[in-house]
Amino acid sequence: MRKSLIAVGATALAVGTAGVAYAQNPDPAITVTTSVSPSKAGTKKKPKSETLKLKVVNDPASKTTAKSIAIKLPSTLKLSTKGLPQCTKDDNTLLNKPSVCKSSFAGSGTAHAVLNPNAPAPLNFKVQPVIGKNEMLFLLSGSASAVLHGKIKGSTMTISITPQLQQPAPGTFSALSDLSTSIGKKKGKAALVTSNGCKAKKHTISVTVGYANNPAPPSKSSATNTGVAKCS
Repeated sequence: MRKSLIAVGATALAVGTAGVAYAQNPDPAITVTTSVSPSKAGTKKKPKSETLKLKVVNDPASKTTAKSIAIKLPSTLKLSTKGLPQCTKDDNTLLNKPSVCKSSFAGSGTAHAVLNPNAPAPLNFKVQPVIGKNEMLFLLSGSASAVLHGKIKGSTMTISITPQLQQPAPGTFSALSDLSTSIGKKKGKAALVTSNGCKAKKHTISVTVGYANNPAPPSKSSATNTGVAKCS
């Protein structure tokens, strides 16, 4: 039970809500805030290593359960694991002995959630981003322990939430209230997040949360919003 309550990332992130019988819920919605450091961007010839901060807040009134979180970067930012220490251990090994992948740690984060909002039980997590092979791993500890996989394809990282994490127990769904994460790592000329320009003094980052059916499925299958990171 401890390992199957809820998990998410960088973020980021699962965004979900639980219950057995609900009245009509409002449309699902999320808010996204983001920033990069340093704010002065690199160029195509000389990309600059960045630390990306991202926060996603779920609208608790919509009572939704997430099955995926997709983070899309603009053309001025790039996310790549190439040339960096990569954790290739299986999930159980990483859960039981995180130090085996310490060289692949790439930031920090926190998450807050509830289990069953009809009788809410708060869940608090520490989120450790870990560099994998063509993916980011998000190691959760605290109220539960789990690993989420964020596959990187082009400019988008998609984090999948397993059915066991969406529904820790029969009829009981989990809900993330908010997720904050910071990712960044550099080794030689390789960097996890790089900037190669700055358009209109901003990097616009899009986040889409896809929803799973729960006892009161949302009126929409997903919610999308954007965050703006200032740059120059």
